[in-house]
Amino acid sequence: MLKSLRRVLSVALAALMIVTLFGACAKDNAKAPGETGTAEPNGNKTGTKTIHIMGPESSNPYVKFAERDRYNSWKEFEKLFQEKGLTPEFEIVATDQYQTTLQTRMAAGVDLPDFLNVSQLDDSTILNYVDMGTILPVNKIIDEHSDGTAKKFFSTDGKGARSNVLNTAEDGNVYWISQIQATTYDDKPGSTNMGISVRKDWLDKLKLEVPKTTDDFYNMLKAFQDQDANGNGQPDEVLAFDPAGFTNGIAQWFGLVTDITSFVIEDGKVVSPWYQPGIKDYFKYLNKLASDGLMDTSLIGLTTADQLDQTIAQNKAGAIFTYCMQTWYEPSTGDPDAAYLPIGPLKGTDAAEPVNAIEPPFLSYNRWAFTKECKDLDAAGALLDILCSDKYMELTQWGIEGETYEVVNGEKKLLPIALNAGWEQAGKEGKAIGDSLWANGSMFPKRRFVPMENEISVVPDYKAEYQRQVIDYHPTTPLGNSNYFPVPTKEQVERRLELITDLTTQSKQLATQLILGQASLDDWDAHIESLKNLGLDEILEIDQSLLSRYKETIKD
Repeated sequence: MLKSLRRVLSVALAALMIVTLFGACAKDNAKAPGETGTAEPNGNKTGTKTIHIMGPESSNPYVKFAERDRYNSWKEFEKLFQEKGLTPEFEIVATDQYQTTLQTRMAAGVDLPDFLNVSQLDDSTILNYVDMGTILPVNKIIDEHSDGTAKKFFSTDGKGARSNVLNTAEDGNVYWISQIQATTYDDKPGSTNMGISVRKDWLDKLKLEVPKTTDDFYNMLKAFQDQDANGNGQPDEVLAFDPAGFTNGIAQWFGLVTDITSFVIEDGKVVSPWYQPGIKDYFKYLNKLASDGLMDTSLIGLTTADQLDQTIAQNKAGAIFTYCMQTWYEPSTGDPDAAYLPIGPLKGTDAAEPVNAIEPPFLSYNRWAFTKECKDLDAAGALLDILCSDKYMELTQWGIEGETYEVVNGEKKLLPIALNAGWEQAGKEGKAIGDSLWANGSMFPKRRFVPMENEISVVPDYKAEYQRQVIDYHPTTPLGNSNYFPVPTKEQVERRLELITDLTTQSKQLATQLILGQASLDDWDAHIESLKNLGLDEILEIDQSLLSRYKETIKD
């Protein structure tokens, strides 16, 4: 704890020297050192209470928050501020500069906005700012300054209940709010998933059956190369993914969870894939694919998606790991007939049942907080009420009827312009849902409560049918633990931080060596001992305590 506090204080001292050197930035005009964003202190006047809000510009290349006045969805959003007598002052920071700006301003503790996106601060740093009083407790603002809208939203029966549990710190306070997304299918919680997808058009071209076993999958990849599925005269058709970690689809065929520590949701017990029964068979299988040239080994341990994207763009990826209903990779192949078909989960070993890697039906992620600079807590309460209102949720996930959605048989249905593939059109026509305009990881958190039937209806039939088939598949493992782990204690944060980097590095290095045949399964005990020595068992204990805390509070 002391080490972390000294780190924050040293950063703060450096930041204060920068601010002193360049002059403290006035909230009403100038930008902080290193910031390239846009401050708008006098725009969008709507009331008597003023609140200064800072966030990154959207990463969406077509729909920009700085151009929000072009959109009817924003004009409707503005009415919510007017009704509350609230004047927002926006400070929009370029996406690539936001982390630096955030860290500098928070460390200095001066020229802070009232409300800002703090998603890029890690647990240790943000909890230290809580200790320093830089970040205010949201629950107290809700209790004392809300009109009841936010309180109802985050109550045990409200739509934000799970998020509230996950965001509750050990002292009982909540210091940030998050993006919230809930997905249903047939009026029950429903999860999409990630897994292996294969080139359906190549299967059809070569008159091959869809793989039903791991041997079938191997033989399919071999046939793609032997019969030159992409037609370029080279045996370069490959499985394109990164198996240095365990979130890769193939690992799940062997019953493995998705991270160095995770869990099978139905069991509720935190485990490491290194301890699971299918682990050795998994590495034998990947070693065979690598040895026979059927996977792109240059992608193992990749640090950016660029190299993977290049393999796909070169029309070499016969199989990839992706969301089962994705539609964005096909166009990038350059082949107008390209079609990726999701398969599995295939049974990879007799030692374990395959698991399905799901995006949890209830998501809570990213963080927005109020700082000590926020003196008008009535304004803070009004903002929270807006962000928890039914109208805000409607504008965020649906937008404007006739522009971004229509009502069919009494049900809302997004129009193509509101979907990811319609971003360019949305930017040109000034028609976008709030999820694209202000909640795409930028200025305000999303509130998205939608039926999966909506997404299924706009993807190719073969992807939709697969999703329907696996919607009730069990067992499952989550894509990320954060939607099941509440805020750790300070001690847990510090200890995990001390261990996780070296442990993850060793795990990925060992996995890579086993896949490439540079390490032997005969030395298994020594391999496991190396992970134990770096704290694997201690991480398991920490994570199990967090999952148990969640399960004690949330009863599914």
